Amino acid sequence: MFRLPATLKAKGEEAEASFRAWLNQSGVAFLYVEQSPLNVPDRLRGKIKRPDYLVGIPHAGMMAFDVKAKSTYDERLLFEVGEVDKLACFEAFFHMTVNFACLDLYEPGHFYWVPLRALIGRPIEPRGRARVMAIPIADALKVDMAEGFLGAYGRFSLRSLGL
Repeated sequence: MFRLPATLKAKGEEAEASFRAWLNQSGVAFLYVEQSPLNVPDRLRGKIKRPDYLVGIPHAGMMAFDVKAKSTYDERLLFEVGEVDKLACFEAFFHMTVNFACLDLYEPGHFYWVPLRALIGRPIEPRGRARVMAIPIADALKVDMAEGFLGAYGRFSLRSLGL
């Protein structure tokens, strides 16, 4: 079983805590998804990844977010192929839109929202031992944490419609 190094795990936990604080400040309903292997059916273990948060959107439904601590490389965000594939499996089984919320811990105060679907079909690049997909930072939605969730969701929706 893969174990995340302690320093990376701490950065991820910091990003999740920042996202949770922002959601609380925004006043929206949300659920944190506990990541125990016991809450996945045996046949899907290792094939599906649960997002970190389910966020309720009044009169619309909900969105799933996988929160990441990420730095940009050459003005791009990198996503590990296996993780994208496992979240795509979640999206397919649960018919729920999945997005990444990426916090740069060196430039806190904002998240970048990246729809999982924006990564599907992108070229795969080798990065050391990892296989990654890259997305230009300009293609992500920059969300200032001073803005509430629903305002960010409204901008995200308009952008998704090409408006």
